[in-house]
Amino acid sequence: MSRSERGSTDSGVSVYPKLPVPKAGGPRDSEAKLGPKKAKIDKFAVGIVAGMLIGGILIGWLLRPRLWTDPRIGESEEAAAAASKKAAEEKERGDKLDKDLEALRGTKKAQDKELEVAKKAESELASRNSAADRVHSDTAAAQKKVQGAVGKLGGVVADGNEVHVRLSDALLFKPNDDALTDTGKRTLDRVAVALKELPDRLVEVQGHTDDQPPVVVPAAKAPAPPAPPPKKGTRPAAATPAPAPPPPKFATNWELSALRALAVVRYLQDAAKIDPKRLVVHAFGQYRPISTKQADNRRVELVLVPAPEPKK
Repeated sequence: MSRSERGSTDSGVSVYPKLPVPKAGGPRDSEAKLGPKKAKIDKFAVGIVAGMLIGGILIGWLLRPRLWTDPRIGESEEAAAAASKKAAEEKERGDKLDKDLEALRGTKKAQDKELEVAKKAESELASRNSAADRVHSDTAAAQKKVQGAVGKLGGVVADGNEVHVRLSDALLFKPNDDALTDTGKRTLDRVAVALKELPDRLVEVQGHTDDQPPVVVPAAKAPAPPAPPPKKGTRPAAATPAPAPPPPKFATNWELSALRALAVVRYLQDAAKIDPKRLVVHAFGQYRPISTKQADNRRVELVLVPAPEPKK
């Protein structure tokens, strides 16, 4: 189309010629050529195809995750599952460790308690052993001291934490008597010197006898005056009956052992000035023999025992 055909304006702008506009409601050229029935069929087919395309697109979009799964999604899901499983295993392991730790704490607490009890028992045992060693040492020293004072006048033996000083009755008393002899007093004076050097010891004075009953000493008989001669015509006087024997001085060996022990205690307190709070009297009679010899069982024992500790 030439410029002259297009037309121009004074401003130099080309103007295309006006095209014929079909009348409203009139058929287009194509429609006139195809005919009204064929045009309607084409529109219907186009709508169906368009609907199918749109539906296919929608179905494909919905089914896309199943039909075209991204491999990275699967890997992520497997990794997440593995991580979840591992986390569960770690939690289970942690719970087990917590239980084991709690059990260990309980065991440690019990062991600590047992250790504390063992330490306390060990300390008490060490204390008792130390006290026993000290008492044994003190007993040996007391035995040596008393033996030096008594010498050969009596026997001195240790029995545990006790020291026994055995003095014969013949050394202290006359036969069948509870009064101390001069030799007995001198012997007790020597023993008292050692006792004063052992103020932490009580002195138990024990009286012992053999199994023979005390001797009954008959009273001395005075000569009877001569009977006057009978008078004539009278009967001779009846004979005067003999006096009854005197009662025994000691009814049994209990009395003999008790009175002899008491005589020793009285001398230690009054003459030797031993603190009476340290003195104790025991009477055993014939029931604590130490030998088959009668002379060994007739004795007085001074038993030195540790004084009890004062109450706290």
